[in-house]
Amino acid sequence: MVISSQTPQATIITLLPNQSANWQQTRLFALLICGTTLAVGLFWTFIGAWAVLPFSGLEAALVAWFLYRVCRDTYQRQVITLGADHLHVQFGTHFPQRRWDFDRTSVRLAVTEPEHHLDGPRLQLYDERHSIELGRFLNSEDRHAAVASLRAAGLAARPYAPRAQRQL
Repeated sequence: MVISSQTPQATIITLLPNQSANWQQTRLFALLICGTTLAVGLFWTFIGAWAVLPFSGLEAALVAWFLYRVCRDTYQRQVITLGADHLHVQFGTHFPQRRWDFDRTSVRLAVTEPEHHLDGPRLQLYDERHSIELGRFLNSEDRHAAVASLRAAGLAARPYAPRAQRQL
């Protein structure tokens, strides 16, 4: 998802991954799946197939861990602030964990077209000191919207073709 807002001093573009379930819904789903798995494991243990229970517990733990990791990754965001003479990029999950500062006159946006039609373009901000990828977690449609928002904010963009499409 791409959210663009305008203030008198700057344009703020926020890049967010699509989120189909919040943390409470994910916990409920994990509880349902893990509870069912452990109930089946206990049933087989009481019948006498005790070797099923450790695998049932391992499966429940892995499902819970992966659901947690996926849900946590849906809370990450990139906030791009374009001022008159600066560009700031902040990246984090619940609060800014990394920050990059660019000089507005020297920063460029590289848009690399995808090799496959289902992939989205690759977005990269660069200058003589830094090079960072933007919106790695966005889908193709949102990456195109991010390019449009960055161009509308006045950022120079340079298109690149993938290596497979370049003519030598």
